[in-house]
Amino acid sequence: MNLEYFSPRIQNYLTWQAKQHSRKTETTPVQPGPFITISREYGCQGHPLASLLADRLNEISPDPTPWVTMGKEVIEKIAQKESEVAKFVNALSDSRRSYIRQTADILIGQKPTEYQAYETLAESLISLAHAGRVILLGRGGAIVCRTVERGFHIRLVAPLRWRAEKIARERKIGVLEAESIASREEKQRESFVRDFTGIDVVNPHNYDVVLNNMETSVETIADIAILAMRKKGVI
Repeated sequence: MNLEYFSPRIQNYLTWQAKQHSRKTETTPVQPGPFITISREYGCQGHPLASLLADRLNEISPDPTPWVTMGKEVIEKIAQKESEVAKFVNALSDSRRSYIRQTADILIGQKPTEYQAYETLAESLISLAHAGRVILLGRGGAIVCRTVERGFHIRLVAPLRWRAEKIARERKIGVLEAESIASREEKQRESFVRDFTGIDVVNPHNYDVVLNNMETSVETIADIAILAMRKKGVI
């Protein structure tokens, strides 16, 4: 696999971060972050929010390294550490390998071999969070990266009926079928994080803000997030 798999913005991000961090050593540490994680109940507007936040943050804080959004597929491709992507992960990890390993060990512990795949995913999430200017969507990012400084963690929730009606419109299916899909997918997401980390993803204490997506538009959520990030000193 090479970088052509990724969008031009993510290619730019990976290439620039690898170049920057390959020059750093233990004696010249890189300040972590800023970064954002977005967790959401299935059917909430996580992708539109992440895209809008990236655009707005690039406008208000221009930098050679762009803010980028990384969802499940991109994060898992990076975790595979193949070809050119391996250079990026290694460059970000080398000066902090003991910290990243220690954090992953705390999450995974002495669990069976099948848990080691998530260990590599956790290491990549932590590396990305340290690199900064990234919005991590799903994969338990708020749980995995909770000890990384300069992070801002968002959780989107909404009533099941609202989410089901949204899914039904998008997929052109019945609302009852959409409710079943939403409930099943939500249980799978919760189990994925809880099984590997022992932490409940629905616990509001894991997040800086928990917002009702039915009552709050993506634009308003982005406004709230940017204001809160400034107040927290993340940006």
